[in-house]
Amino acid sequence: MDLTQILISLVGGFFAGILNTMAGFGSIITLAIYMDVMGIAGHVANGTNRVNILASTSLSAYTFHKNGRLDMSNSSFIIVLVVIGAVLGVLLATQLDADGFKTAFKYILIPILIVLVTNPKRFINPTETGPPVSKWLTIPAYLLLGVYAGFIQAGFGVLFLMIAVIMSKLDLTNSNALKVAIVGIYTIFVLAIFQYKGMVNWSAGLTLAVGQGIGGVFAAKNMSKYESANKWAYRILILIVFLVLVKNFEVWKWFV
Repeated sequence: MDLTQILISLVGGFFAGILNTMAGFGSIITLAIYMDVMGIAGHVANGTNRVNILASTSLSAYTFHKNGRLDMSNSSFIIVLVVIGAVLGVLLATQLDADGFKTAFKYILIPILIVLVTNPKRFINPTETGPPVSKWLTIPAYLLLGVYAGFIQAGFGVLFLMIAVIMSKLDLTNSNALKVAIVGIYTIFVLAIFQYKGMVNWSAGLTLAVGQGIGGVFAAKNMSKYESANKWAYRILILIVFLVLVKNFEVWKWFV
């Protein structure tokens, strides 16, 4: 890596760490850096991305725990379901080549954008009223979410928060803390599988991990202090997903 790539990795990783801790979608930034800045093949970028994710979520979860924000006592079934799903998802991901991953990544963003722009108040100002949704619905939801996390990761945070807050009726702050802890747990298994398959570029991953780890700690320490944090995280998410879609589908060519 040259100096420019290192600097972009550190800065991009920092903002990805903040975004992942506040809500999700930091992987949109890091995958773009791996594939478009460093020229790493898509399937290897997917595996390498788990290095910086593990660093960021481990430090963020520790920071939440130290500040009394992480309670995992009643979430064992959620953790188990997501981890099982993630292992299944990464086994699917290892079957894709570079072009296959890029295509999957491009098209998965479309339904995610639709989810984000549909009734945004449910994400920005989630309600805790009413009983939790039946476990007959939440169990498959968390399992499928785990499959998605192991397969591609990008957007897991947003989807997890929507299920945890809207379906399980957890409050947003505790859901964020639980989210980063769960990501840290399943990423250990996912990264091990990617490494076994030879799909991890450690030098690139560790460079991004430094920036993303710092960003994750920064967000974990400060996110609960600002009432408008959720609103700005939501706006940034929409902008990032939109821009990545424009780039991946080369929308400007439709008008030329």
